[in-house]
Amino acid sequence: MGALISANLQPFFTLFTTRPVAFTYRWRYFAFTPGFWLINSMKYLPWIFSSAYRSYYIPSTHGGPDIRVIVFEPVYGSSSPAKSKPRPLHFTVHGGAFMPGIAEQNAELADRVCKSTGAVTVSVQYRGAPRFVYPAAHDDVDDALAYFLSPKAVEQFNLDLNNVTVSGLSAGVNLSLSASMNHTGGIKAAVSFCGLVDVRIGPWEKPKPPGFPTSNPIAFLEPVFDSYAGPLRPKHVDDPRLNVILAPTDKLPQDILFIIPEVDILLHEETKMVERLKKETQGSDRRIEAAFYEGEMHGFPELPGIVSDPVKCEDAWQRMIGFLRDSNEKGGWKWTT
Repeated sequence: MGALISANLQPFFTLFTTRPVAFTYRWRYFAFTPGFWLINSMKYLPWIFSSAYRSYYIPSTHGGPDIRVIVFEPVYGSSSPAKSKPRPLHFTVHGGAFMPGIAEQNAELADRVCKSTGAVTVSVQYRGAPRFVYPAAHDDVDDALAYFLSPKAVEQFNLDLNNVTVSGLSAGVNLSLSASMNHTGGIKAAVSFCGLVDVRIGPWEKPKPPGFPTSNPIAFLEPVFDSYAGPLRPKHVDDPRLNVILAPTDKLPQDILFIIPEVDILLHEETKMVERLKKETQGSDRRIEAAFYEGEMHGFPELPGIVSDPVKCEDAWQRMIGFLRDSNEKGGWKWTT
């Protein structure tokens, strides 16, 4: 409950902070407060009495506060690999336009991955905008992933560093792929849900695909959605750490699956990144795949039955699980429950 309370107080910290946050961001962020609370509560409350995961706090190496993560560990059945066998690691990052959230935003994903692949699965939360701007969130995610690749964590959680995969949703894709660049050769696969891979322009400038709503009732919030990168955009326009669409192919995970809704302003940039990666890896043993979902909007896998087709949402989840299982099996890990 402490994580939820702390997260829900963020709008007040931002509104009244002494940090130099522009008023244009402050009032918009405060206006978003009801939605912010609703999202956090919907993601946290189903897990409030759960014993499926444990919380840990990772030291920051960049001068920030400790970084909260939640860790799901597999339960072994009679036909499962022996508990003494080193286990795959899956590391996932929540979205939300680089604004602060809670690790439980990706709890459903983490739980599914853990149960379906046998991987120790970590969901991380990070400092966010507008109170903190680039590279605060990137630093937090980098530190958390680096910790779980360290000898201490490998021993603590009995991890197999030959089987490390990552995933993210929206801005979490940017953060997970960016963190992967620090560990060339160590990240075997990644899954991108509705990935924000190019922040060289603001959300209001991104090309709108066919079927996109003609009017946007939350357009007034776009400046705060852009507050993490926007103020520093000119300085970092060529920075692949922030704009992972520019990342060298050999710095990215070996295999990547892109889950792409077609009614999303991110469609263009994701498609361009897929095209480039496929071209640059043609003839290699690398696996670059994209699954396009007609009629679906940004964030659709998290919204079945509300604005999304539950069948398509479940298909996206199953594609993710199959992709990660294939990656782990190539690394010598076969999971049976």
